[in-house]
Amino acid sequence: MPIYALIPALPLAAFLILALGGRRIAASGHRIGTPAVALSFGLSVAALFDTTDGSPIAVPLYRLLEVGDLVVDVSLYRDPLAALLLPLVTGVSFVVHVYSSNYMTGDPRYRRFFAVMALFTAAMAMLVLSGNLLVMYMCWEVMGICSYLLISHWADRPAAGKAATKAFLVNAVADIGLGFGVILAFATYGTLDIQELLARASGGDLHTLSWLGFEIQTNTVIALCLLSGAMGKSAQFPLHVWLPYAMEAPTPVSALIHAATMVNAGPFLLVRFSPLLLLAPKAMVAIAAVGAVTALYGALVSLTQSDIKKLLAYSTISQIGFMIFACGVGAFAAAIFHLLAHGFLKGFLFLSTGTALETAAVHAPRREPLPADRLRPLALGAFVLGCVPAFLLFAGPYERIWNAQGIPAARAAFWAIGLATVFLTALYAFRGIVSLFGGAVGRPVSARPRLLSFAHVPGIAAAGIVVSALTLGLWAWFGAYLAPALGASPPVGPLVSFSPTLAVPLAAAFAGWALAFWQHVRPTAQPLANREWAKTAYVLFLNKLYIDELHQAGVVQPTLRVSRWLWRGIDLRCIDRGLSGTADATKALAGWLRGTIETSGIDRGVGATAPLLMRFSRRLWRVLDIRSASGPGDAPRKVEPRPLQHQLVIVICWLVLAIGLSYWLAL
Repeated sequence: MPIYALIPALPLAAFLILALGGRRIAASGHRIGTPAVALSFGLSVAALFDTTDGSPIAVPLYRLLEVGDLVVDVSLYRDPLAALLLPLVTGVSFVVHVYSSNYMTGDPRYRRFFAVMALFTAAMAMLVLSGNLLVMYMCWEVMGICSYLLISHWADRPAAGKAATKAFLVNAVADIGLGFGVILAFATYGTLDIQELLARASGGDLHTLSWLGFEIQTNTVIALCLLSGAMGKSAQFPLHVWLPYAMEAPTPVSALIHAATMVNAGPFLLVRFSPLLLLAPKAMVAIAAVGAVTALYGALVSLTQSDIKKLLAYSTISQIGFMIFACGVGAFAAAIFHLLAHGFLKGFLFLSTGTALETAAVHAPRREPLPADRLRPLALGAFVLGCVPAFLLFAGPYERIWNAQGIPAARAAFWAIGLATVFLTALYAFRGIVSLFGGAVGRPVSARPRLLSFAHVPGIAAAGIVVSALTLGLWAWFGAYLAPALGASPPVGPLVSFSPTLAVPLAAAFAGWALAFWQHVRPTAQPLANREWAKTAYVLFLNKLYIDELHQAGVVQPTLRVSRWLWRGIDLRCIDRGLSGTADATKALAGWLRGTIETSGIDRGVGATAPLLMRFSRRLWRVLDIRSASGPGDAPRKVEPRPLQHQLVIVICWLVLAIGLSYWLAL
C-alpha cells in the first residue's frame, strides 16, 4: 500500500477496530483512535515537506466500478492544496482526540464516540486526497452521517436529537444539488477523474443546456451545484441554521466540526474546482454574493450573542462566508490561507471554551470610565493593535494573493472587506483591552493584570519580530507554492511595499479606535442609541433576522402539512383502500375459483374416478389371485381414499391446469 494511503487508512482502521471490538475495549477508545490519528498527522506533515517543489502525485489504489463508460477508480491525488489541508485535518483531530480522552471520561458511549470521530477524520482526509469525483461525494456523505451521530451523541437530551436532525436534513437537501453536479459533470465530460475533468473543461469546448427556452452553459450549472453542496456543509446563508444548534454536541465535536472538518469542506471543494469556476463567471458572481451576505450576516449576529459557543458558531459562519466570498472573486489562495489560519485558531478557541467561561465569571467588564493615568497606556496599546491589520493587509503580499487570478473585482472586494476589517478590529480591540486589563475584578486578588510592563516589553518585542518574520516569509512562499494547484501564475513583487494609499486603511483604523475611545469616555452619549431604527436593527440581529422562524413557517410547516395531506389523502384513502379492495377482490376470486373449479370440477372428478379405480383394483386383485396375509378365501380389505392423497391429487390437477394455461397463453 502506498504511504499516502495510510493517512486516511489509519483512522479508518481505528474505526473498524472500535466498531467491531465490542465491550472488551469499551474504555480503551482513546488508546486506539489517538495513536492512529497521531500517525496520520505525522504522515501528513511528511507529505507537506515532500511537495516542496509543488509537483502533484497520483496514486491509484483499485477500480471500484466499471460499467460501460462509467469508470470509478479509488485513487489518491496529492498536490500542494491537499498537502496544505491534511496537516490541518489530522492535526486538529489529533488534538481533539487527546482532549476528548479526559473530557469524555465516564461517558457511557465512550468507545462509540472515538469510533465515529475516527471515521469522521478518515472521511475528511480521503475527501482531501481523493482523485475521483464520485469517491469524493461518497466521503462527503459519510461526513454528513458522522456529524449526525456526533451531534446526537447525548441522545437522551431532546435538544441534541433535534439539532442532529436539523443538521442532517439541511445537509441532505443541499447535497441533492451536489449529486446533480456529479451526474452532470460525468454526462458532460465523460469522466469522474477530477484532474481529467478539469483538463477537459479547460479545453475550450463550450457545452450548453436548454431549459425553458434559455441556453445555459453547463459549467455554470455545475458550478452552482458545487455551490449548493458548499452552502450546506459550510453553513452558508440561508442554509446556516444547523450550525448554531450543533453546539448541543460535546465541545470536542464542536472543535472538530468548526475547525478541521465539515465547514472547511465547502471552501476546499470550490478551490479544488477553481479552474472550472473561472470558466463560469455568472456562477462566481453567485458564489461571491452568497459568501458576502453570509460574512456580513454572521458578523452582525455574533455581535449580539451572549452565549460564548453560539458566538463562536456565528463567528465561524462569518469566517467561512469570507472564504466563500474570496473564492467568488477569484482569490482562491487567500481563501485557503484564511481557511488554515481560521482552522487552527478556532480549534484552540473551542477547546479552551471552558477556561474562557471560567475567566469570564471571575473578571467582569468595567462599566465606568477609567482614570486618565490608567486609560492612556491602554488606549495607546489598543491603537497599536488596531493598526496591525492595516499594515498586514495593505503593506504586505497578502493583497497580491487576492489579485493572483487577475480578476478586477477581487481588488475592489479586497479594499471593501479589508477596510471594514480594519475598522471593526480597532473598535473591538479597544473594547476588549479596556474590559480585560482595566475592568473591575470580580473577587479579591493580590495582583491586577496589566497590558504592558517593563518585564513584558522584551518578550513582546521578540514575539512580534518572530511572528512578523514568519508571516512575511509564509506569505511570500504561500502564493508561489499553491499556484500550480490553482492553475495560476505565482504572484510577483516586493515582499513589503508601502504606498500613499496605506493612509486610507490607517485612517479607518484610527476612526474605529476614536469611536471606541469616545464611547468609553462618554458612555451616556452613545451615538444612535435613541434612534428607533438602531433599536430595531439590534432586535433583528439579536433574533438572527428571524431566519429560523422563517424556515419554520416557510419550509418546515408547509412540508409537514403536505406530508400529512399525502398520508391521509393518498396513503390512507387511495393506497390503503386500494389494497383493501384488491384484497377483498382477490379473496372473492379465490372463493369463486375454489367453489367453481376445485369443488365442482376437481372434487367431483376425483369422486367419480375413485369408485372406478377401486373396482379396477379389485378386479385386478382377483385376476392376479393375490390374497391378504389373513389367509385363503379372505376378501381384500376395502381401501378408503386418504385425505393426504386427496389433497395431492388436487395439487397435481392445479399444476396441470396452470401448465396448460401457460402453454395456451404462450401460443
